[in-house]
Amino acid sequence: MLKLHFSIFDPTNQKNAIHKLITALILFSIVGVSAVISELLGRDRILDIEVARKLFHFTASICAAFSVLLVETQEILLLFGAASILISLLLIKFDFLKLLKRSKTKNWGLFFLHLSFTVLVLFLFPINKEIIFLSMLLLGVADASAALFGSFFSDSYFYLTSDKKSFIGSFAFFVTSIVIFILFFAGVVNVDKIPDFFFSLADILLFAVVTTILLTVVEAMSSRGFDNFTIPIFTSIIFYVFSLGNNFLLINQFALGVFLAAVVALVSIKFKFLTANGSAATFILASFIFGLGGWKWSLPIMTFFILSSLLSKIRKRENERVETYFEKTGTRDYLQVLANGGIGGILVIYNQINPNELNYFIYLAAMAAVCADTWATEIGTLRKRPTYNVLNLKKIEQGVSGGISVVGTLGAMLGSFVIALSGILWIELYWVYYLLLIIGTGLIGSFFDSILGATFQLQSKCEVCDKITERDVHCGETTNYYRGLKWLNNDAVNFLSGIASALFLILIFYF
Repeated sequence: MLKLHFSIFDPTNQKNAIHKLITALILFSIVGVSAVISELLGRDRILDIEVARKLFHFTASICAAFSVLLVETQEILLLFGAASILISLLLIKFDFLKLLKRSKTKNWGLFFLHLSFTVLVLFLFPINKEIIFLSMLLLGVADASAALFGSFFSDSYFYLTSDKKSFIGSFAFFVTSIVIFILFFAGVVNVDKIPDFFFSLADILLFAVVTTILLTVVEAMSSRGFDNFTIPIFTSIIFYVFSLGNNFLLINQFALGVFLAAVVALVSIKFKFLTANGSAATFILASFIFGLGGWKWSLPIMTFFILSSLLSKIRKRENERVETYFEKTGTRDYLQVLANGGIGGILVIYNQINPNELNYFIYLAAMAAVCADTWATEIGTLRKRPTYNVLNLKKIEQGVSGGISVVGTLGAMLGSFVIALSGILWIELYWVYYLLLIIGTGLIGSFFDSILGATFQLQSKCEVCDKITERDVHCGETTNYYRGLKWLNNDAVNFLSGIASALFLILIFYF
């Protein structure tokens, strides 16, 4: 485990429970007073509302950071964390603070800040409290600098998701994070106690640079205050994984993975495989899979991504008419990237924490499911051919959710086979059993996707042409709700099909 020693923290100075509770109350009161002062300054226009918001978030983050050093009881920290989450939810719901509004939308930054802190305390405290300290400190200082520099010094902005971001703000976040990382190791931490996974100053600098690049993209992707969750969580994950010291070559591999992920993201934009936010999401996801998993974990997802993107281009050229039924075009956005590869990203991180060969089988099963579903659609709709409802086998229009075809089913089998083949070099199981296992679980995931599409997936109806579609706009007009759960769109269905395939494989292994 990571064991760092702070000069500001004396472990021999033990406080009793009452003193710890008082300390927590003082920090909690500081956050409350900061909220009131920031709100008044913002409402009276003494400060710009964005400056007032960041002043409050800065104070809350710093108090959260120091609370893990000053309040040495997990129960007290969790109690105040839970109370803060509840209070923030009430403040947001009843629009009590102007700080929690951004234009016409609610800003969930306060809620996500307290949620991330509580999650980190639950899983990392007390053994890795220094990681929590660093993560919350980074959120308070670097994120605030990004917002303030972006607000006052930028005239060039970009959108990856719903929030407006600036290049100057992202650069400020990058520089500030680098400084915090270097100060963390050079000043706050006793130099003689540098963790075992760093062998030299060059290792520290390399780790700081690649980690900061990754976090900068994470911050640029996050909107509506979600960066208050993603920044501390991603920072903690990276530091915790490296603190385990399972692989002394991991820093160089991680740096190479981030570089290769950047190349893949840029090439994907060039060839219009991905949208801008899809490319950013791919960079984040691929950085973890390439950097932590090596070729063993990288080859399956790269096989899926490259071949599926090419198939989408070919299908769009050959049968563009069917595109009108799909929610999204062949150019994938960040939600599609996360739906198809998010499970893999989670598993590669989990495998670093708890290494187990079963994790890799689960990963392959999930990838086989999303690849099978994608190839069933792309190959099945290359040409106009009979399509049937997966539940009752009645003929339906090609492209409608829940439809299957003979060619599409063969495409699903081929997609599963390709994923199985991409991982076979690292499998010791007899290859016939292995292929049957991955192809079978992939097909199950694909059929589960079709079943959800025929039952619970959100469907809309075009009032102009009277067709059922996944799109919000069809024939130039807004479509009307037809059936299904409103939150269960195509991306959610794809994600759930990957989970279903992974769960089925786990059941096979255990029962």
